[in-house]
Amino acid sequence: MTQKIVNVGLIGFGFSGKYIHSQLIMANNTLNLKVVCDQQASVEGDHPFILTRDPDAIFNDPEIELVVISTPNLTHFPLAQAALLANKHVVVDKPFTVTLHEAETLAALARQQGKIICAFQNRRWDSDFLTVRKLLEEKTLGQVTYFESNYTFYQPTVRDGWREKNQAGAGVWFDLGAHLIDQMLQLFGEPQKGCVNFAMQRENAHSPDFFHAIFIYPTLRVVLQGNLLSAASPARFHINGTTGSFVKYGQDPQEDALIAHQDPNGENWGKDNNEGIITSVSNDQPEMHAYPSERGNYPEFYRQLANAIRGQGEAPVKIAEVLSSMRIIEQTPRLD
Repeated sequence: MTQKIVNVGLIGFGFSGKYIHSQLIMANNTLNLKVVCDQQASVEGDHPFILTRDPDAIFNDPEIELVVISTPNLTHFPLAQAALLANKHVVVDKPFTVTLHEAETLAALARQQGKIICAFQNRRWDSDFLTVRKLLEEKTLGQVTYFESNYTFYQPTVRDGWREKNQAGAGVWFDLGAHLIDQMLQLFGEPQKGCVNFAMQRENAHSPDFFHAIFIYPTLRVVLQGNLLSAASPARFHINGTTGSFVKYGQDPQEDALIAHQDPNGENWGKDNNEGIITSVSNDQPEMHAYPSERGNYPEFYRQLANAIRGQGEAPVKIAEVLSSMRIIEQTPRLD
């Protein structure tokens, strides 16, 4: 039996809306991107969707079942609230909202309305993260004692965008940190405690462009780092265990592939040629060997979501997981 198509309204057509959401939605044959709302309301070339400047055109359309919000963080709460009140399912770009209270309010409203609401945590389907998850499930490293996750770029000039302004929800903790925190929670659950240090390293920076966080588990230490002033990239993941270590360099290729308008359903989609390295010790001598990377799979988010809307499975990111992540973002003690 053919699954009924889910009509989608996308609010926000900046980088994430244009290159990530719209292409993943249009690559899914159970979704139809019907309306795109953006204040600029201008898209080059042919496109199959309606353009509008007014989000009410989405909220008031009875055919639209799913609203995707890909706008600046400060606007997430009012737009998501309006979408739920219009009886829509909702996807909100990470980190979700700018406060835990806003997130809890949306969660309660979604329950009241009987609708799905979740954060777009696409990096659960990064090649490197899927590789790490597989590695840990296999217990190749024994008991993990140290887990380091780095997300760094070299952007020496402060950009003129909302992510770098002096406002709530700006800075790398809400941006890069939201991904790393979600991945940590997926692997290890909630930590016992933690702390984080922020810095503004670049001239004219108005929001944090660096963070270093450490989280404590009974037999494990997790270090998360984000940095916009790192010309030499550290390992994306560095993991130590009782029987070996794992190091993985490079970034997942899917975002670049979407920017290049490659087909998410293509034969080579998500293929990561950067292998990880496992180091183990035998007879007091280190032995190194390659550990192949899993394929990235961003399309899986919308596949699971479309099924959940039709009552076939759970949402790809559960609202309880979103609240856990928001709690850590907001409540982790800051170190000066």
